[in-house]
Amino acid sequence: MLKLYIILSTLGIIHAGYIFLAFVYPKKEDKKQETDKKYSVEHIVCFKNESKFIEDKLRNSYNINYYPLHHTYINDNSADNTLSLLEKYRQSDTTVISNESNMGKNRSQINAVNCSDADLLLFTDANVFVEKNALNAMVRYFSDENIGGICGDVTTTTDMKHKEVAGRYWEVEKIIKKFQSLSGAVIGFDGGFYCVKSAYYKLRKENELSDFETAFLIFKQGKAIKYAKDASAVELERRKIADSFKARIRASNRVFWSFRRIFGYINAFKLSVLVHFILHKLLRYLFIVTFVLSLPFIVIDLYQRSPFWLLIFFVPYIYRFVIESIALCIGGMIALTGYEYKVWSNKK
Repeated sequence: MLKLYIILSTLGIIHAGYIFLAFVYPKKEDKKQETDKKYSVEHIVCFKNESKFIEDKLRNSYNINYYPLHHTYINDNSADNTLSLLEKYRQSDTTVISNESNMGKNRSQINAVNCSDADLLLFTDANVFVEKNALNAMVRYFSDENIGGICGDVTTTTDMKHKEVAGRYWEVEKIIKKFQSLSGAVIGFDGGFYCVKSAYYKLRKENELSDFETAFLIFKQGKAIKYAKDASAVELERRKIADSFKARIRASNRVFWSFRRIFGYINAFKLSVLVHFILHKLLRYLFIVTFVLSLPFIVIDLYQRSPFWLLIFFVPYIYRFVIESIALCIGGMIALTGYEYKVWSNKK
């Protein structure tokens, strides 16, 4: 057991050291150059069974203070009344694409991009609500020709007011993104809110993980990705723990497949991207997999010391970490069988 604890401690300390460095490293303000150029923006929203959010989402979309801005909503064969609500409340600057079969988020996004001639592509989820001036804050970064994409600042909440454990976790992720942004190496977009130059959007396959691999395909072209802390949005999360568990399995399955594809062109990345990728993503996944494989032995060891030690797993932070770690490993094991999730499952 001692060797096991040493391995876990070593991986944990290295990753914790990276997070600590992100917290203490001096942050320089990005110099956003004012420009007279007015980029056209295509706002793309893919959804499936989102009747709870769609009216508020439309109102929020039309409240974004930017011009020229066009909206494209893609309905991926919803089984509820989301589409009828969308048709009822949409305005003239909104295009609706309705898939007759389950095509998944990737193919839906790609089809929408292929129908657009806008300079920039803004991607948001149906449950993400963008602050009025957030898009203006994002667009200013693109005056730098080296910028390929911008990651927005998303706060996760269950009721638009309070943060859960998951929300607090994302607050730590924001600190890491600020750190990575210093070298233009933000590792992956926040899937609910990001903006990309159309010329550098290279997602072409239905199985590519849209927010994650879009970022790495930008890195492959030698371009940078920044984090815009002044481009704010709120993600309203209403999933129960069981639904989150299933979502984590699907997400981790796709991440494992993404890693496999990314390793095929990893030699094209700048050193800064490699360092952040290894210390932020790969090391964390290695720690989680090692932890889950060791979990039965850890439980036995704690029980032998004292059954009361097992109460530690009921601490909310630890409980959620264990549940999501198990889900991650299940997704990885499914990937090892050769199966890859390509379309979303949204039974609301």
